[in-house]
Amino acid sequence: MHFTEIDGVLLKSMLSSGYNNLMKNVKLIDSLNVFPVPDGDTGTNMSLTWEGGLRAIASADANLTDDVDNCLQLFSRGALLNARGNSGVILSQFVKGLADFAKGLSVFSIDDFTAALASGSAKAYGSVIKPTEGTMLTVLRQTAEYAKKIHNDHHHFTQFFTEIVAAMKSSLERTPELLPVLKEAGVVDSGGAGLLCIFEGMLCALNGEKIEEANFTVKPSSSSIDPAATFTRNSVLEYGYCTEFILRLMDAKVDVDNFEIKTIIGFLEIHGDSIVAIKDDDIVKVHVHTFTPGEILNYCQRFGEFITLKIENMSVQHSEASVQSSPKKKYGVIAVCSGDGIKDYFSSIGVDYVINGGQTQNPSMEEFIKAYESINADDIFVFPNNSNIILVARQSAEHYKGAVIHIIPTKSIAEGYSALSMMDLSRDNAAEVIEDMMYALDNVSTALVSMAVRDTTYNGIEIKKDYYIGLDKDTIYSCDADRVNAACQLIDKIDNIENKQVITLFYGEDVTEDEVSVLFDRINEKYPLLETGAIYGGQKVYDFIMAIE
Repeated sequence: MHFTEIDGVLLKSMLSSGYNNLMKNVKLIDSLNVFPVPDGDTGTNMSLTWEGGLRAIASADANLTDDVDNCLQLFSRGALLNARGNSGVILSQFVKGLADFAKGLSVFSIDDFTAALASGSAKAYGSVIKPTEGTMLTVLRQTAEYAKKIHNDHHHFTQFFTEIVAAMKSSLERTPELLPVLKEAGVVDSGGAGLLCIFEGMLCALNGEKIEEANFTVKPSSSSIDPAATFTRNSVLEYGYCTEFILRLMDAKVDVDNFEIKTIIGFLEIHGDSIVAIKDDDIVKVHVHTFTPGEILNYCQRFGEFITLKIENMSVQHSEASVQSSPKKKYGVIAVCSGDGIKDYFSSIGVDYVINGGQTQNPSMEEFIKAYESINADDIFVFPNNSNIILVARQSAEHYKGAVIHIIPTKSIAEGYSALSMMDLSRDNAAEVIEDMMYALDNVSTALVSMAVRDTTYNGIEIKKDYYIGLDKDTIYSCDADRVNAACQLIDKIDNIENKQVITLFYGEDVTEDEVSVLFDRINEKYPLLETGAIYGGQKVYDFIMAIE
């Protein structure tokens, strides 16, 4: 489709499509957060902010939004009033910059839209006291600069938008080079990623491509954890308070039209950091981290009255990071495991919530219920990954009524890994998803190596304390002073090993990469057709966990 201009009707379609694509990727964007203090989730904050704009449009007379001016004025105010966190406020100010430029316009030409992007970028930068490069601000600025560079070369929006989306993606990919904390964590900026999702969705609307509609979310509910349990009388207020409010300036208190936001910013800089403060007509929106929220509130109330107010103890937030609410979705996934590497890997292949547990550390039914409450899904798949945990998982499923709980009877991390590898959440119903995973369980063997805790004799094998034993399920097949030897002896005993194709190894916290290399060399020499792969698991009890398929 070749649009030479964008009117209010097309703009509304683009804004909605941007939201749908953002919601499609919100969990991925949330996962990109690398900072140690959770200040909300970037993807969730951006989606709720954008949603506020869409709600404002939806509640207005359709005729009022047929031109880009009225459409963006309504959208901008709705986004501002619903902005959450730094990313949400910055996004709302970008939209405000678009709206400011659009005043008096019925349609956007390519020239107009290019100038509006520059206005939005400048407004976004102006909302942050100390802008940091390598964030969504950089992505906005570089995209606007690129649009200005190429806008004279295009006569319709489709190709123009295609090129600026490509430029935005390139800018996002460069953010780790500008912000060391991103490079260290191996991620791109989360706010920039959310922005790219929005623009990719808008491009889909221009191309006539439909993205599955996302229902408006309900405001995230509070955590199921009792805050008093995570912040006790002996705790230290390490992070201060995340303080956000919307203040309406009052004629009885101040000259509203001539009031300058720097009056408030100067005070905020003395009493806090992570400051975002903007003024939109008679509305002031503030986000600040401070140890003295009362002083800030008292000062700001000199100029007006609060419309909304939120103060959250960030030390409590830090403790509750794993139970943030999420938008409603079809399927959710929970796994029980231990070891930082295994947790991270399982999260990367589709697990929404990890319950810390496993051998010698069996979680309670309450922990399962807490996990269910944190995932807003119709059907939830649960991987106990230990035979001693399956029963309590099933009991928890019987007691929970907020979703349909499906316990996948995985008895080891190896079985959990194999089942997750076959999980296809694009299936129409849960039964089909489960069928695929159960097929994987029927074709995987679990091989474990751990240290013996006492002397004994088992099945004719002399077991010595502090030697390494090799197990398949509950049967011990080897014992050796060297764990690599114990693993090799164990693999020889695995049923039908000659016909297996792949060994995936999760190695423990004390295992060296050299040991893994030696183990694989010996396996490949004896079983040349077996493919081998290693993942750092970081688990304590088992030195080696092997999924043999």
